[in-house]
Amino acid sequence: MDKLLLSYAHLMATCLALGLILTTDLRLLAKMARYRCIIRPPRRFERQVIAIALIVLCVSGAGSILLGQAASPNYFDNPKLQAKMLLVALLCVNAFVLHRITFPRLARPHRVSGWTWRDHLSVALPVALSNTLWLYCAFLGVARSWNHSRSMAEVLLPALVLYLLAAAGILAALRVAARDEPQTPPDWIDSMKARLSDHAPLGGYRAAFEDSQQPGAG
Repeated sequence: MDKLLLSYAHLMATCLALGLILTTDLRLLAKMARYRCIIRPPRRFERQVIAIALIVLCVSGAGSILLGQAASPNYFDNPKLQAKMLLVALLCVNAFVLHRITFPRLARPHRVSGWTWRDHLSVALPVALSNTLWLYCAFLGVARSWNHSRSMAEVLLPALVLYLLAAAGILAALRVAARDEPQTPPDWIDSMKARLSDHAPLGGYRAAFEDSQQPGAG
């Protein structure tokens, strides 16, 4: 029963964190449809809930490992489990980077168009790592067929590929967000903004730009 309760707490913490992270990502994606875009950090409540979820995830995971090790001396001799522990440790380190570097940088009211490459990388890399690790660690939790059947390198390689794809995607999204006004004729960035803004017609770009100039817009 103890292991069952720990597994349940582990699952609930993961689901709670993933729900908040994906909701935040969708809200930021919607903001990128605007011209003169300013991206702000997640709300304090969201950051606190995700931090609590990460603590519960670590505590419940450690408890499950201790119970498993007590029941079977070879429990820890599982490359998938070892890889997951390494990824969770990296997730904790990355959470510190997010709170100490990325979120304070986003708190400054600067439009994305004025960001330096350091700003882009300090946001894209840790955010991509956070999203990748939360999703991939959740996958490892249900990938029972990988227990004792895959090497540590085989488990870590998909995480690296997913991270590189996520980082490239976020950098591309930031480039879209950095557009301050529509071009004539519209290019792929304007087209992407149109898709993000509920498939707005090309002729609506100028109106969207003018709306962003109104007091309180953006």
